[in-house]
Amino acid sequence: MKHGGNVRRGGPHSERAGEAVMATGERAALYRALRELSCSPCGNIIREGELFTREVESSSGLPLVRLCRGCAPFTTDGGLLNALLAPGREEDSRPSPATDDVREKVLSRLGPALEVSRRRRPT
Repeated sequence: MKHGGNVRRGGPHSERAGEAVMATGERAALYRALRELSCSPCGNIIREGELFTREVESSSGLPLVRLCRGCAPFTTDGGLLNALLAPGREEDSRPSPATDDVREKVLSRLGPALEVSRRRRPT
């Protein structure tokens, strides 16, 4: 089998990206292309980063047949995928500053241990 010069070998070509709801209402595994792929039935290009589904190959029983959105229309069911792809809010990403009350509690618990440690240390 002859391959063009731009074919990368050895690395993964897709990754699991959650679940999709098919036009028929059933659920299917959703994949994200890590490089350009072709849809098995129609030959259209599945671009890097695009989502697609797979169908089980009849001879092996493995999900090897890639299906673009044109061949197998689907919607993402939201959940984790949408949460990960949505732009984050800045206030959520910053840790909250420690309050004086928390500082006092930490020092009250560590204080005795620190004092013992200081007494044992040679001066």
